[in-house]
Amino acid sequence: MVKKGDKAVCILCSTTTVCRTSSVKRHYETNHNFLLKKTKEEQKEYILQAIKNNNLQTNTLMKFVGSNSNIVAASFAVSNVIAKRGKPFCDGEYIKDLMLETASFLFEDFSNKDKIMQRIKDLPITRNTVKDRILKIAENITNQQIADFKLCNVFSICLDESTDITGSARLSIFIRYFVGSEIKEELVKLVSLQETTKGTDICKAIVNTLSEANVDFSRIVSVTTDGAPSMTGRESGFINLFTKHVGHPLLGFHCIIHQEALCAKNSFKSFDAIIKLVTKIVNFITARGLNKRKFENLLKEVNSVYRGLVMFNNVRWLSRGNVLQRFIECCDEIKIFLDEQNQIHEELSDLEWIARLMFFADFTQHLNELNIKLQGDNKIITCMFDMIQAFQYISELEIFNKPDITHLIQEFLNIIGTAMNEFSARFTQFKEFEETMKIIVYPDTLPLEKLNLKVLEWLNLDDFEMQLVDFQSSTIWKEKFVILRNELEEIQRDRAIGKSVVNIGDKILKVWNEIPKDYSTLKIVALAVLSIFSSTYSCESLFSEMNFIKSDLRNRLTDECSAACTLLKVTNYKPNINELASSVQQQKSHQKK
Repeated sequence: MVKKGDKAVCILCSTTTVCRTSSVKRHYETNHNFLLKKTKEEQKEYILQAIKNNNLQTNTLMKFVGSNSNIVAASFAVSNVIAKRGKPFCDGEYIKDLMLETASFLFEDFSNKDKIMQRIKDLPITRNTVKDRILKIAENITNQQIADFKLCNVFSICLDESTDITGSARLSIFIRYFVGSEIKEELVKLVSLQETTKGTDICKAIVNTLSEANVDFSRIVSVTTDGAPSMTGRESGFINLFTKHVGHPLLGFHCIIHQEALCAKNSFKSFDAIIKLVTKIVNFITARGLNKRKFENLLKEVNSVYRGLVMFNNVRWLSRGNVLQRFIECCDEIKIFLDEQNQIHEELSDLEWIARLMFFADFTQHLNELNIKLQGDNKIITCMFDMIQAFQYISELEIFNKPDITHLIQEFLNIIGTAMNEFSARFTQFKEFEETMKIIVYPDTLPLEKLNLKVLEWLNLDDFEMQLVDFQSSTIWKEKFVILRNELEEIQRDRAIGKSVVNIGDKILKVWNEIPKDYSTLKIVALAVLSIFSSTYSCESLFSEMNFIKSDLRNRLTDECSAACTLLKVTNYKPNINELASSVQQQKSHQKK
């Protein structure tokens, strides 16, 4: 008999009985009395053989269970890769065929080739299995997020709304929070808005989603949106409604990238006629197959470094910088081609028109470069606003103070002045918070009177003033931020020459984590600022991934599946494959072998 819990299991017949001497003896005499006729040596040999057989069966079963668990884990791993690459669920079958074809040659000289081939054949990665695996992986990622949310003192959110290929309204919700010495920007959920997309609908969706994720509303610091009326409306806008639900003032920001694009668009209305003509000429050449081929041949004949023109996309307004630049560089060839096609445009021979075109192209290109610098994940609010301010210094160039300039240059200076006025009129939320946001890097030198802490009073800042004074009197802690600023300068220099650099936010967070609890109020303010989204870039880039996943060819993909696939494609979390495999009953593939 072998004891299993409070029962006894017979190794001869696997029968379970009560673990008492009398019960064991009765079972032995009733079911195995033939052993009484054997000698002690024969009894001993028989029992040892039974134990050996029992162990062999147990080991075989464990190997079987282990191999099955490995197969399930492999199917989860394949499904995760399919989702990460944005591929269709049915690609699992293609991957299996590929593995079988490759394995037949790759393992030709292996003694266990047949076992390897059989293991691949048993791999369950049919379309429905892959779909189920992806949904379970997405749930696992969400559970990891929820566990991290519980450990955070402050959060910030950013959101944006768009439509997928079927016209369904989708709302992306990102949260910025801290895990150890790492700043995370993670998609909480891609929500479907069933009917209207008003502020009330968005607020309801956000509240439900964050409640499901166990996010503590009392720890939310700021909200960043695209500035649409449904988001920022004074009465029924999302931010106003959400602030009432949260119960304390929220910092509301209009995406800094979106504002920069609006500044650029509004500054060049006087150039509408130029871009209209350029677009007309570019479309005449590139939108017609025959003209496009003829123009390409002309470029080849004159040994041009280009093979065509760039078409203008009105949605991406700043793309016109590239359009205009290419147009200027191919201007001579364009005039030759248009003359051959009897298309007369006198503007192309007007030097003032060409000068305006070149100015328009140059300034737009600078705005485009600024826009590109502002893009990216995990950007710190201070760095983003510094870029905007640096661009505005263009109005302080010496040429602005020269009286003896031509009327054309004066016209250009007036346009630049208009653009700078447009910049000055925007970014108001960032300007109001400009001095306060410096606390993340300059807590050792920042004057208390310059801080705008009114909107953060809900964080219980009674000890803030005393802690700031004490901190600025401490040589040890002040020195940490002097070193930090030197390191950040080095990072910026490396970035300027194209070197791969570390995440600035993580660098700042690491230093604040080293500050003792004696400055807890000071730290919570710094972390609150560090958590702020300065743009909705994460949401915009997510919609690009969403449209790649739910494309024309996959337009029947359900909202649930597309949301799960999108989450896995953008998340930095890694699923716990072994945990998932142990929770699923393995079923071998039923595909033809």
